[in-house]
Amino acid sequence: MPGLALGIVYKDQLIYGKGYGFRNLDKKLPVEITTLFPIASNTKLFTATAACMLAAEGALSLDKPVKNYMPFLNFSNNELNAKVKLRDMLSHRTGLPRYDGIRASSPSRKEVITKVSFMKPQLGIREGYIYTNMMFIAAGGVMENVTRKSWEEIVMQKIFQPLAMKKSCFSDQDMINSNNYSLGYFMQDSSNKLLPVTYTSSERLEPAGSIKSNIEEMSHWMIAQLNGGKYKGQQVVPENSIKETLIPNSIADKEGKWDELSNSLYCLGRSIQKYKGYKIASHTGSVNGYYSNLTFIPGQQLGIFIVYNGKPGGSFRSGIAFPVIDYLLGLSYTPWSQRYKKEFDASNAQEKKVKDSIAATQVKNTTPSHILSAYTGTYSSPIYGSVSIEIQNGQLIFMFRNQRSILYHFHYDQYTTKEENDLDNFRLNFLTNGKGEIDRISMSVENDPPTDFVKENKQK
Repeated sequence: MPGLALGIVYKDQLIYGKGYGFRNLDKKLPVEITTLFPIASNTKLFTATAACMLAAEGALSLDKPVKNYMPFLNFSNNELNAKVKLRDMLSHRTGLPRYDGIRASSPSRKEVITKVSFMKPQLGIREGYIYTNMMFIAAGGVMENVTRKSWEEIVMQKIFQPLAMKKSCFSDQDMINSNNYSLGYFMQDSSNKLLPVTYTSSERLEPAGSIKSNIEEMSHWMIAQLNGGKYKGQQVVPENSIKETLIPNSIADKEGKWDELSNSLYCLGRSIQKYKGYKIASHTGSVNGYYSNLTFIPGQQLGIFIVYNGKPGGSFRSGIAFPVIDYLLGLSYTPWSQRYKKEFDASNAQEKKVKDSIAATQVKNTTPSHILSAYTGTYSSPIYGSVSIEIQNGQLIFMFRNQRSILYHFHYDQYTTKEENDLDNFRLNFLTNGKGEIDRISMSVENDPPTDFVKENKQK
């Protein structure tokens, strides 16, 4: 981890705040408690809390079908249209899988929401827990529809302003303009060198994960959470709205991974469980090389926020608060870092095994069925938009969203990208119509189910 920031709140005070390492490795700029980081999915508690505040005001209900508040929000079947409530969306129990490729491919939040109808359920509604950013984005849209304000305005007016979160923001550009922000880093495979992540704000995470903040201002949020919604003597958030976000709705972890932890129950925008006998409420976040952990121990009036900027340490976001809790409460030592390092190594080994197994399926010495020009053109999907294929210097070039990559022949009519610089890898299967012409591509986007991209302007 190039840099990390830690904040600890006790009762109504930030009792410890410190930056470690660097927010910018090349320039050797240090992390400070005022350094902005994307908090990623720790945004979800802000969205859930704002929804509970609107419910307390009577603007909406968490327990009525969301189509009452946004009729143009359509799901893939009539049962979901009739039954999905805001509570279901904010607790990951709609039965819909992630479909992260949709939000990353859509130019606006409204367009993201119109594509919910393409999302096919993997479980029946309320049958189980499937984490999905898309439902939080849609929930933000519901809030916008009833208030006639943007989700950003809602959070700004109801939470940021009364909590004096003056530097916290929503856009990448505003974070950059602060001149005190952290870069995110990934490890380049070929050199084992940490490099900054290159990304754009085309990934429409807003109500699911777009907030940027720092230790100083996140402490204000923690103080309100630990004190029944009060900050500096003012009731910023109704106490019942805080309590609502702590009511369990889904079993998020049936496995029970560690003996020190009970099974995790997902509430609204956060989960609750027992850690070494203490009730904790927590959530993690990850996006573009940034990782965060927000953990409360309500019975001890303690809050811990940790955020860092290195992808190799990403998996540790789930356990990084535990050593701090052990230290603060004088609990027995548990080798959390070693445990997660072991998991990290095992994950890398498994990833290599999967890559090797895919490579082993390659049929050697095959050739494409058509000349290269037959594969060129624009291919479109109503879910993900357009893919363009062109020829440059005798090679097929793949263009999708903000990515431009060389396509390498795998076998038959399958091509792959080979990326090291933290861009997505794609496997394209070119398919033909009844005349034997290349007319579509089958491709998976961000681990979503495979979909067809159909060639535009085909010659008759």
